[in-house]
Amino acid sequence: MIILIIFVCLYITYIMINLEWLRTFSVIYECNNITEASKKLNMTQPGVSKHLSALESHIGKKLFERTTRKLAPTEYGNFLYTQINNPLQELEKVEYYSGQRAKKERYAITIGCTTDFFKKELINKIYSFDMYIVTHFGTEKDLIEALEMDKIQLVVGIKKYDVYDHQFIYVKNETLELICSEDIEIPKNTERSEEEFIKWIQKQTWFTYDNNQNDIKKFWDTRFNTNPRIVPRYILPSYLDIIETLKNNSGFSIVPKHLCEEGLNKNLIKTPIKSSKKIEQKLFYSFKLKNSNLKEIRLFIEKMKKTNANNVYKK
Repeated sequence: MIILIIFVCLYITYIMINLEWLRTFSVIYECNNITEASKKLNMTQPGVSKHLSALESHIGKKLFERTTRKLAPTEYGNFLYTQINNPLQELEKVEYYSGQRAKKERYAITIGCTTDFFKKELINKIYSFDMYIVTHFGTEKDLIEALEMDKIQLVVGIKKYDVYDHQFIYVKNETLELICSEDIEIPKNTERSEEEFIKWIQKQTWFTYDNNQNDIKKFWDTRFNTNPRIVPRYILPSYLDIIETLKNNSGFSIVPKHLCEEGLNKNLIKTPIKSSKKIEQKLFYSFKLKNSNLKEIRLFIEKMKKTNANNVYKK
């Protein structure tokens, strides 16, 4: 505000003074020499002299006494310098930082992911990215459709699919875990026979992520070498919501292990059977190869890789 007032006062006193004249005068004052001032300003000596003459002519005051080797400021020259020095310095700061912002190109991208992936994988990462990021949430099916319709440019943390000819880049592996409510008791006869256990567990109350039951199918095929015969009672498109529900309600589900580890450690939920087999599934970035945002997509992926690498290093 003070700077503004000073500039207004200067403007009222010296209406329509060319700002470059004042800048040139300030440098001459500091150098006491036209030659040195021209080097600092990257101007010719005649150009510097022309600015000074124009300023003196405009305000009707002599600003320097000219000697053989240097210029000595007049009393009015000293007065003018003290009035404009600080405002000019502040103005140069504004010009510098404005120029830096203008030079800095910040990319924009619209991504899609599930709320689970966002809460566990992205929430503490993407806010450090120097990008404009719009995030859309939905089920995997919703996100695939949104990508195909160009509503988003990149899907993050999704299983591979073949409904569209999209491109995939590997993100990570996640392990699947069979969990149930803590208060469920496993019948004695099922502990001795895997066949009896399968019959019994398929009749229990099941919570699933979607109707496709891909997680259950993958787990069943790897763990029991058979197909599941499960009719889910509840479909919740969020693994975290399923886990939270099982803490207070009786039922079973198959969820990514890293999402339920806290609940298992606190004995809020449990695993009904132990298995030596590690049942994994891969997650990917998904995008359309023909689009105008490939540069932004690759930049986002690179930033994610760098952040993940830093997190691994810290551990």
